[in-house]
Amino acid sequence: MSPYRTIGQRLRRARERAGLTRSQVAGYLGLKREQILQLENGYRKVDVITLTKLADLFGYSVAHFFDQVAPEQSDTTVAFGAQNIGDEDLESLRWIYRFARNLSELTSLIERRSADGQNGADCKCESS
Repeated sequence: MSPYRTIGQRLRRARERAGLTRSQVAGYLGLKREQILQLENGYRKVDVITLTKLADLFGYSVAHFFDQVAPEQSDTTVAFGAQNIGDEDLESLRWIYRFARNLSELTSLIERRSADGQNGADCKCESS
C-alpha cells in the first residue's frame, strides 16, 4: 500500500472521529471538498503545512499519520458536540487541541524529570 493511501486512510478516520465533514475540513483549509476526498483516498499528496493543520484540528500528532502502528484514539481528547461546530470555530478547536497536546507533553517531561531525580536543585541557571 502506498504511504499516501495510508496517510489518507488515517486522515479519514481522524476526521470521522472528530465528527467533521469533508466540507467543513475543506472550508477550513481553503480547499474544495473533492480535494479532501482525494487526500483521504491517497490520490493527492499532502504537504507538511496542511498535514500539521489537520493533525492539530483532529487532535493528533503529525507522527500519528506516519507511524507503522497508529493508535486508534487521538493524542488529545476534548469533548464537544461536532454538530454544533461552525466553520468559524475550527481554528479555535485546532488551537485548543494543540494547546492540550503541548500541555500533556510538558507534563510528561516534568514527570520524567522528577522520576529521574532531576528536580532542578542542581540547575546552574543564570538569572538576568
